[in-house]
Amino acid sequence: MSRQKSFARFVAAPENRSALNAVEDLVDCLQQGKSPSVNPLYLHGPPGSGKTHLVEMLARDLATLRRDVTICLISAGDVREGEPDGARESDLVVLEDVQHLPPHAEVWLIGMLDDRLRRGRATIFTALVGPRHLSHRGNRFSSRLTNRFTAGLVIALEPLQTPSRLQFLEEMAQRRQLALGRDILNWLSDNLTGGGRQLEGAVAQLETMSKLRPHALDLKTVAAHFRPQVEATRPTVDRIARQVGGYFRIEPKQLQSRRRHRSVLLPRQVGMYLTRQLTRLSLMQIGAYFGGRDHTTVLHACRKVELALKDDAVLSGAVREIHAELA
Repeated sequence: MSRQKSFARFVAAPENRSALNAVEDLVDCLQQGKSPSVNPLYLHGPPGSGKTHLVEMLARDLATLRRDVTICLISAGDVREGEPDGARESDLVVLEDVQHLPPHAEVWLIGMLDDRLRRGRATIFTALVGPRHLSHRGNRFSSRLTNRFTAGLVIALEPLQTPSRLQFLEEMAQRRQLALGRDILNWLSDNLTGGGRQLEGAVAQLETMSKLRPHALDLKTVAAHFRPQVEATRPTVDRIARQVGGYFRIEPKQLQSRRRHRSVLLPRQVGMYLTRQLTRLSLMQIGAYFGGRDHTTVLHACRKVELALKDDAVLSGAVREIHAELA
């Protein structure tokens, strides 16, 4: 099976092409029994950007190309006491969602990775954010670990932008031999922003709808069908407050209080910043939600967070992670 053929079902776009090339090269190395040209490989990006899809394709294709190659897939959030089976001996280890790695597992991961690097065994990591932004419940990952990530190849997968979402929808529809009007494709690419999984699911729904209708699908029907889904996934100030509160371990209602203690002040400022980034609410509306504050307070909070993001890696990682969960 050729490299081009094995990944033919992945929709390549500017936002994911570098990651696709890196994974294809790794498959080539493992297929030929060579040590990886870069090790470890660290892929990061928001949900729906294609990280898991790439890893699944890699594992599936390797199992077809080289049945003697052993693969160990681990979810970082599932790492408890002891070492996961196959973590050292497998030809390829994939550790997904590194941001969920428990702090006590860092020492184990450093030792395991060092051992694999000495023996030239391939290791892939996936995460929502880049190595220097990694933190667990506000506690920054040790530089001993993050330096090992950055010593390999770090690649960011960006959220699909409107032109790439349109390309994705066109390819998915073509594979299913589903005729969709340009107006329908444009509307979907403008309104469905949840990533590849959401877009593929949408095309599957449209295929079912087309089979149940005597006439061709029109924009009015499609928009009416997907509008509840679009509204449900669109970030709201309530969702943002819950997500921020959960990350910083405070009750969301405290973000709406008059307290100015740092334990509440910083999360409230982050909530204001993300609300301005992710919703269409005015500064006055945002201030009204977060404890009846005026628009100048909201603007000050947003500017303060923006400045802090440039210098505070822990805060930057927190904001990136929360943003990725909401977007």
